[in-house]
This record gives sequence, structure tokens and C-alpha cells, in this order.
Amino acid sequence: MHPRAIACLTVCLAVGTSLAAPTPSVPLVTTKPVKVTAAAARGPIFGTKTAVKDDGPDGPTTDVTLARSKDGKMESGLYRAGPSEQDIASYPEDEFMFFIEGGVTLTSADGSVLVVHAGEGAAIPKGWKGHWSTPGYKKYYVTYESGEAK
Repeated sequence: MHPRAIACLTVCLAVGTSLAAPTPSVPLVTTKPVKVTAAAARGPIFGTKTAVKDDGPDGPTTDVTLARSKDGKMESGLYRAGPSEQDIASYPEDEFMFFIEGGVTLTSADGSVLVVHAGEGAAIPKGWKGHWSTPGYKKYYVTYESGEAK
């Protein structure tokens, strides 16, 4: 994982249990740390003005971007998704995710299975192939778009 992604994840997770409620209009390119309380991450943050709702392959989703690097390659935030089953031909970016609620079952193309529950994290490399199955979840995420599959 890219060092900036690790640093951002450290900030996002370390501040998650003790800081003030988030500001509704968080800038995407930040020059200061971004704060999220554990209580806000469990639900209220998904109702802020910056929350983007969609209904696509992940089922009903809400994405709250907390920060994006100036070059647009690294992004962090919170994501809520409903139940979904989908085959992944090639995962679009490197991603680290930490589940707040719910979880996911990742079945790789070679048949290996990784089950991730609330309170656990997982890293998916760009280009991963497999099947994604979830009853729904809330997660912190950090993505890095390298431009080349590893």
C-alpha cells in the first residue's frame, strides 16, 4: 500500500473514537486532519450534504469522501452498501477497508475465500479477480489509484 494511504488510514482510524462531529462540507483536498466520531461513522455522517447516494452494482450505497490527494490518486472516506453479489473481473484500484458494521466474503479466482467481519480490515490489490458477496456493510476506506495493475 502507498505510504500516503497508510498515513491517511492512520489518521482516519485513530481519530474515529474521540473527536467532534464532522463538518457537513468537508473539503476533498485537505490541508488539515479530518475528524469523524465513532457515533457519526455509525450513521449520521451518511446523511450529510457531502454524502453521495447511488443504486448500482453494490446495491443501494452512500459514499462520504473525507479527503482526496491533490493528484487525485488517493482517497479516503466512509461507505455504506446494501446487499450485493457481483463478479469482479479486475478490481479498479488498491484499497484498504475497515468494516464498522456488516462484512464481506471475497472469493478469489483461485477459489480461496476471505471472510471479513465488522471490526476487521482487508486489503484488495488493484487487478484482483473474484466474487464479492455481502449482506450489507459500513466501512472506512482508503484507495490508491496507481495507474498500473500490480
